[in-house]
Amino acid sequence: MSQQRDSNGQHFYLKPLTASDVEHIAVWYEDIKDLALIESKLAVPLNAHSLEKFWQSDLVQTEPCTSYLFSICDQDGEPLGHTGLQEINYADGNGVIFIYIKKDMRRCGVALRTMALMLDLAFYQLRLHRITTYVHANNIPSVGLVKRLGFTDEGCMREGYFFDGEYGDVNIVGLLSKEWSTSRGPLSDALDNKVEVAFGRDTGSRWIWPLK
Repeated sequence: MSQQRDSNGQHFYLKPLTASDVEHIAVWYEDIKDLALIESKLAVPLNAHSLEKFWQSDLVQTEPCTSYLFSICDQDGEPLGHTGLQEINYADGNGVIFIYIKKDMRRCGVALRTMALMLDLAFYQLRLHRITTYVHANNIPSVGLVKRLGFTDEGCMREGYFFDGEYGDVNIVGLLSKEWSTSRGPLSDALDNKVEVAFGRDTGSRWIWPLK
């Protein structure tokens, strides 16, 4: 059963990521540890202009799009993270999901609800069949996040990333559309509505988590 909406809850929304959002991301990525968690192809921080050029193929797409990037904003429009689907292969029906939340907004429910919303986009709008993501094995919060969303461990890239002089393992996890269809209702019912994430600013949006 869907819960009654909490008028005093926090509302966050997703909007397509633009070049102006990259300025915020470049600041977040000045933390090399955070950079290592989210961007495997960058070893050191870049300024906003260089980061925009690095992401040029994702920010300016031609059809068929192989990536969709979104900025996560609070109700005042202030960016607090970003998320997206990448490496989309329409022939096989698969893609890769990622999320980044700035430090002072972590562990408050935004990441879980945002990921759930992105999985709805992947499976119910883009009609993909499976979603993959990669999680550093020692990143306990992210390991717990994908487990709660129903992802299955599918393998391990041993010593697959390098940070601060050491190599670490990367877990490969996947989720099928039929698995998400089974788990999304119970997951939504288990969440309170003190935090909600939607596509767009409209609080009455049908595309919102937890589900109405």
